Amino acid sequence: MADIWANVLSGFKEIFSAPLRDLSILWLLIPIILFWLVLEVYFGRYKEEKLGWNSALGYGLSMFWIVIISFKTMFENNFELFSIDKLLFVIFIAVYSGFIIFISFTHRLKEKIFFLFTSPTLVYFLFGIALLWVNGLINITLWVIVDLVIFYIIILIFELILKKVIPSAPESDRMSGKDSDLSMPKI
Repeated sequence: MADIWANVLSGFKEIFSAPLRDLSILWLLIPIILFWLVLEVYFGRYKEEKLGWNSALGYGLSMFWIVIISFKTMFENNFELFSIDKLLFVIFIAVYSGFIIFISFTHRLKEKIFFLFTSPTLVYFLFGIALLWVNGLINITLWVIVDLVIFYIIILIFELILKKVIPSAPESDRMSGKDSDLSMPKI
């Protein structure tokens, strides 16, 4: 049992120390984390608002940029960071991105099903993993994968708590489509 906990702790150490191995990755990770948090706060404030087709399309296009950045990183490093598993992961992200873009345009799946695939939490979580792994900052092992799953579940729980804690927008703001604090004065 002690070995399992040691392995779990070593996996979390690997995950959380990864961005510190090359601080330049923070130029990509910090905006991703900030965008993710802003979306969570937005959906926490406007609890009745759901993800839309246009937002899903935007996530698919953003995901495609992560694919481009990942391939660029591999080429710039003369494939020193290259491995077949990284390439397969980037191809998976590319196919996933194509799937999101295609379904967003065609509406071929029911919203409730499709929007599970395009939730900000899932998309931004995949962004972070892809950037860290392709840049050679995280070593993917069985225990790191287990810890990434645990970390994702923790994030989902945190997201639920955050949405409960954030006060809903007043009814007048939701009906008018504007925030009362930010409304323009009448001229």
